[in-house]
Amino acid sequence: MVRPFISAAAVVLMASSAFAQDRGTALGGVPFGASPSAVASAIARLDLAPAALKDEGGAFPIDQTFAGRIDGRQVLVAAMYDGTDGLEKMLITFITTDAECLAFYRDFKVALVREYGDTHADVEQWKAPFDAGKHVGREVAAIRSGRGFVGATWSRDDLDGTAGMSLSVAGNLTVTLAYESAKWAGEVDRRRKLMKATASGGNRQQ
Repeated sequence: MVRPFISAAAVVLMASSAFAQDRGTALGGVPFGASPSAVASAIARLDLAPAALKDEGGAFPIDQTFAGRIDGRQVLVAAMYDGTDGLEKMLITFITTDAECLAFYRDFKVALVREYGDTHADVEQWKAPFDAGKHVGREVAAIRSGRGFVGATWSRDDLDGTAGMSLSVAGNLTVTLAYESAKWAGEVDRRRKLMKATASGGNRQQ
């Protein structure tokens, strides 16, 4: 039986496939490589508003954060950009209660499989003292303590390579849907170098 709160997943899936694009797309149908203004416009159509960045004025001031509700559920959206101000990663975090977190995750995963096909990886890991089946009924405690992990990934086309999409449960019992472009791995390297330069007194991202 599909639980009522999974309708939030249906809203996300419809929004993500709203427009045909040459590149892979994220929430709102916005393609990877899109500018911050294009992303903001697409997210605004979902009635999500800009929110303050913890890193505002830091190493990556172009990155954006949005907040609001999708189908009544509170969400936080983070958009991350490369050195040419092109979107290369987006995170959508659903604020869930401890009691509904895993059910929401599992129903959302079913919806994603129906939309995008089988997972590339589907993982549930439980470490001692929650291993050997002892996690059953104690999943929330295991995840919150860092002794449990639940997540799934899908491969998607982008440029001449493969983009990634993942769904996972965080240690604070929220559920995060992540979209990563084929260029994101290179962007991670650039960010690491920039953070080292910033720590050494270098310039921030322009």
